[in-house]
Amino acid sequence: MEYTIVTAGSNEELVKKVNEMLNQGWETEGGVAISQDGNYHQAMILFEDMTNEFETGEEL
Repeated sequence: MEYTIVTAGSNEELVKKVNEMLNQGWETEGGVAISQDGNYHQAMILFEDMTNEFETGEEL
């Protein structure tokens, strides 16, 4: 599993970056955080094993 945090200066920029990563197989982890300096942050995870948890009944 890989973990990263996406940071952007606006809501629109964050949405664009997150959507690009979702299209590459990444998933969001938790909600959006907004820092005191006004930047937006979203944690993202990428699983090496792409097994669908709904097919196996196991949580990732």
